[in-house]
Amino acid sequence: MIVLTSPSLEAPVKVDLSNAWKSRDRMLDAAITLLPNLILALLILVIFLIVAGIAKSLVRKVSQRRKQHRNLGLLLGQLAHLSVIVIGILTAISAVAPSFHTADLIKMLGIGSVAIGFAFQNILQNFLAGILILMQEPFEIGDWINITGLEGRVEDIQTRATIVSTSKGQRIVIPNAVIFTNPVVVGKPTVAPDPAHSSQ
Repeated sequence: MIVLTSPSLEAPVKVDLSNAWKSRDRMLDAAITLLPNLILALLILVIFLIVAGIAKSLVRKVSQRRKQHRNLGLLLGQLAHLSVIVIGILTAISAVAPSFHTADLIKMLGIGSVAIGFAFQNILQNFLAGILILMQEPFEIGDWINITGLEGRVEDIQTRATIVSTSKGQRIVIPNAVIFTNPVVVGKPTVAPDPAHSSQ
């Protein structure tokens, strides 16, 4: 307890800090109690991330063996990767808070769906455009495309963006929403590729 005196007051002012110290002790005890659960949740998340990467690679390898609908295999790989990560996050949260249920998350998302929609509008647009591109297959990996003055060979088609390699060896990340809403020319390069880069 701390006693403060003031010349304008006849009696000293008493400040009791015992409650603050008790609150600090309770917070430290709670943090120490949750520490094993936090470590377990982190391990679970890392394991699921590794599994997600393996699942994505396996689906892509299987799709590459097929001559048709390779983009559909890329889409399935992306969805498998995302699904495993979501399951891993939910499992990690359950490890930290055993009382947590998926229904609670659905309620939270329902309340903040409008705010989330505005905050991630561009991300959702690119994601949906990526799914449509992979389903419609306007071009495939290895094709040469030209869009809004950017041209190059398609290296990868992701759910968020398409990776293009130019004739000069540069890598361009083009958002899928840009590709989906603009004309895309699929064909031969307008400028001859650099032999040094094309041979790599």
